[in-house]
Amino acid sequence: MTSRPVLNIPRSTLDTAIEIAAVAGILLTIILLITKWAALPDVIPIHFDISGKPDSTGSKLTILLFPALSILIYAMLTVINRFPHTFNYPWPITEANANRQYQLAVGLMRWLKLELVWEFAFIEWQIILAASGKALGLNVALLLIILLVVFGTVGYYLWQAYQSR
Repeated sequence: MTSRPVLNIPRSTLDTAIEIAAVAGILLTIILLITKWAALPDVIPIHFDISGKPDSTGSKLTILLFPALSILIYAMLTVINRFPHTFNYPWPITEANANRQYQLAVGLMRWLKLELVWEFAFIEWQIILAASGKALGLNVALLLIILLVVFGTVGYYLWQAYQSR
């Protein structure tokens, strides 16, 4: 790997809003857990088949993974985002394109952080609904929409980054 410029990519107002929304998603998973914990049965659905129906159960302690993973993903992507010059890019980074490529890559990481945190909040909420008998299972249509948004974000990044080679 050739030496890449090390640049400080400033945070925009939109970037700050994305960070706030991601933290709100983490707080939601924690608040859901705290407010619904006592009402959850000891055994909850922990896996769903392709149609969204529960096909495996486990301890309600399993639901602790969602806030933990949300916090871990948020923290890791926040730290990683400080070093865009170390990212793996699909084309060469030069002095001329570095600033724009770094902006796009940092933006991608921010958006993915937001989307993944909220996806975990959604799954936790769906498990709570299924465990409490208020839903038959996971809402697969909404989950697919969330996944399409994630893949759409990556596709949009690749298109923008390609244009800015």
